[in-house]
Amino acid sequence: MINTHVMKLNEFDDSIYYRVACDCGSSEDDVTIEFEFDKACPEFIFLNFHKNVMWNSNWGKSNWIQRAWRRITCSLKMLFTGNIELEESFMLKNESNIDGFIEALTEGKERIKNKVSCPNG
Repeated sequence: MINTHVMKLNEFDDSIYYRVACDCGSSEDDVTIEFEFDKACPEFIFLNFHKNVMWNSNWGKSNWIQRAWRRITCSLKMLFTGNIELEESFMLKNESNIDGFIEALTEGKERIKNKVSCPNG
């Protein structure tokens, strides 16, 4: 464990996973960071962020007609364009948690770099 809000979940031959907790307190908002390398592309280190993102028609102050309209327009956009744009917040409210996040990034990068330079280790 790096910090109270950051922990290593797993380490494999070609990847390392960390979970970083959001300071809002909800585990649904946590981010999983994956460091990965592919032996076919040893010059690359892949950094993947996994996060649950959700859309809610009840956001903001609106009546039932506005919420229904949002659902219809979002559904039509998904139906005709095949995608919708979403964004989600992730909060780190104090320096210690930010430092833990940075430490996870640094540690994961170094561990994957060592595996790339020494693939049998």
